Amino acid sequence: MTTSPTAPTRVDATQFSGKDTMTRLIRQEYQTCFDMLVAASEQEWHAQTPCDLWEVRDMAGHLLDAAYCYLGYFKQAEHGWPTEEPRGMRPYADALGRSALQYRSVYRWEVLGRLEACTELLFSYFDRLTEDEWAGKLVPHRWVGPVPAFMMAAFQLMDYSVHNWDLRKALGQEAFVDHEASDTLVPFMFGLMQICFAPELAEGVDLSIDVHISTSADEHWTVQVRDGQLTYQPGKPENPDATFTFPCHEFCLDVYQRLQGGTASGDQPAIDTFRKLFFTI
Repeated sequence: MTTSPTAPTRVDATQFSGKDTMTRLIRQEYQTCFDMLVAASEQEWHAQTPCDLWEVRDMAGHLLDAAYCYLGYFKQAEHGWPTEEPRGMRPYADALGRSALQYRSVYRWEVLGRLEACTELLFSYFDRLTEDEWAGKLVPHRWVGPVPAFMMAAFQLMDYSVHNWDLRKALGQEAFVDHEASDTLVPFMFGLMQICFAPELAEGVDLSIDVHISTSADEHWTVQVRDGQLTYQPGKPENPDATFTFPCHEFCLDVYQRLQGGTASGDQPAIDTFRKLFFTI
């Protein structure tokens, strides 16, 4: 059982009322990213990022590849065309990692021109989504299957917010994730945690985890691992096996496995077991 949920103060971006906040943050994070890519020297263009396969130039290629795919997804949804079975997230990291490398053969400034053009068009799709479409329109996604349209926006905010941290690290800048963006993404990160859960590693595991997001609302979430499944809901479990406390930006980076953020307390075997239940994307 859990106690009554603590209502976070953030805007609920799954609702149409949160659309303006979501699209504003995506544009903000995109522009920050694009400006860093434009300003990078030729030496920095080839600098290694925290993503093993990618240099800075490959980050640009990945973001272009993602925007190009998303445009196709929206067109599929618009026409009501058939979609393939979702491929799942296991091959995601390797497939997208290698797709980005294909743009190494394209002139740097052409890559950036394509990125700007595709992104402007993609953002116009977000802008045109009506109240009914924001949560009611299903858009195909090659890896996770059909999702509500707002999830396409959330995926973009995840991409730009976390990859801005990657780029800052690669370019020798102070690395951080924007606070408002990371706070907005907190509920979506539990969904990503669920997507990256490896059930074969959870055989016989029964854990109740308190994830404490140290915002002004003193926010708690219950993550339950039982019968080879991971579930989550707002609220603090009554008797957690372990508690993980994060600032919201570290929670995002932890779920993306960029770093082991926050602090952990409680049963040490439970802490160690929980940390090992996820595959990398």
